[in-house]
Amino acid sequence: MTTRRRFILLYLTCFRAWTCQSFIVDVEVSKDRRCNAKKLAAEANGRDETPVRQLTSAATSMLVLTIPIVAAAVSGGGLDYANIDITGQDFSNGNYKGKDFTQVIAKATTFANSNLQGCRFYKAFLARTDFSGADLRGASLEDTSMDDAILKGAIASGAYFGASILDVATLENADFTDAQIPLKILVQLCNRDDATGTNPATGVDTRDSLMCP
Repeated sequence: MTTRRRFILLYLTCFRAWTCQSFIVDVEVSKDRRCNAKKLAAEANGRDETPVRQLTSAATSMLVLTIPIVAAAVSGGGLDYANIDITGQDFSNGNYKGKDFTQVIAKATTFANSNLQGCRFYKAFLARTDFSGADLRGASLEDTSMDDAILKGAIASGAYFGASILDVATLENADFTDAQIPLKILVQLCNRDDATGTNPATGVDTRDSLMCP
C-alpha cells in the first residue's frame, strides 16, 4: 500500500471518528437543553400558580363573606324584618318603603305616620298594631291577624287586604281607594260605624274610597 493511500485511509478514519463524536456531543447537549427547559418551565409554573391560587382563595372568601350581606338586604336598602319578633317596638315616622315584614310578630308595634309603601305583611301577626296616618299604598296585608289594629287616617290605596280587616279597631278617616278587598268583606266594612270621615292627607272620603252606597 502506497504512502498516499495510507494517508487517505487514515484521514477518512479520523474524519468518521470526529463526526461521530460531534454527533454524540450534539445529542447530549440537546438532551441537556431540553431538560433545562423543562426544569425552567416547571419552576415558572410553580411561581405563577402560587399567586393564582392565593387570588382564587381570596376571591372565594370575599364571595362567601358577601353572600349573607346581600341576602339580608331588600328593595329600598337596609335589612328586612321577615320572621322576627318586633313586639311593642316603635317604628313610627320612619321610611320602610318596600321592606319585607312577612310573618313578622308585631303585636302592639307602632308604625304611625311611617312610609310603608309596597311593604309585604303576608301572614304577619298585627294584633293591636298602630298604622294610624301610615302610608300603606300598595302594601300586602293578606292572611294577617289584625285584631284591634288601628288604621285611622291611613292611606291604604291599592293595598291588599283579606278578611282580617274586619277585626281592626278603627278605620276612620282611612283612604281605601283602589284597595283590593274581597267583595263580601267590602259590604261588611260599609256597615261599620267607623267607616266614616275624610283622610287628612288625600282629602278622600272613607266611604267613597270603599265604594259604599
